Amino acid sequence: MKALIFDCDGVLVDSEPVYAKAFSATLAAFGLSLPAAMLQSSLQGKSMSDCYRWLAKHWQFTVTEAFEQELFAETDRLLPELLQPIDGILDVVKSAIVPKAVASNGVRRSVENNLASCHLAQYFGEHVYTASQVAKPKPAPDVYAFAASQLGVAASDCAVIEDSALGVQAALAAGMQVCWLTHGREASLNFVGCAQARVTVAPTIDEVYRWAKAHKLIA
Repeated sequence: MKALIFDCDGVLVDSEPVYAKAFSATLAAFGLSLPAAMLQSSLQGKSMSDCYRWLAKHWQFTVTEAFEQELFAETDRLLPELLQPIDGILDVVKSAIVPKAVASNGVRRSVENNLASCHLAQYFGEHVYTASQVAKPKPAPDVYAFAASQLGVAASDCAVIEDSALGVQAALAAGMQVCWLTHGREASLNFVGCAQARVTVAPTIDEVYRWAKAHKLIA
């Protein structure tokens, strides 16, 4: 492997519980009561546009400009108070001995702000890429393929650390090796089919570190 690409939310920063809390509070203010824990589970790894489509399909809720403005304001209010880096991930990032990048389904402004807030932005420089820069978000391979091209490395020579099934699908579709950080959650590999050999399930950051070490991605 010649490059290491990180998802952001759930891999580098522990933002998903914060986003879910903001989503739940904003929906309640607009008349729809959904628990944060359910939203976090249902929306994990989805792009913002896919989150909005999920609300329309399953809850007949139409996102308006006023809702989106309130959602972003609530998120901005909660993040400085609650956001933390994923425990132990800095050791992986700092130890990398190959080119590295971030490839996320998140809103670019949020991704950049979250990396800066958690003191991680300096390790990636300009190599931060989001779904807004490509035709389709994860589970399409676009953002991972774009990150590889910007690093100047063939997709087949890239390794990815992901925490969502959608992200794993995207990385595999791009032809990459994947370490699936599950944070102890149950993970089924049935959906990856013949690409299963390219996925390593890592319940903890310690196992991610060992995986990266074994693949000579970190010192």
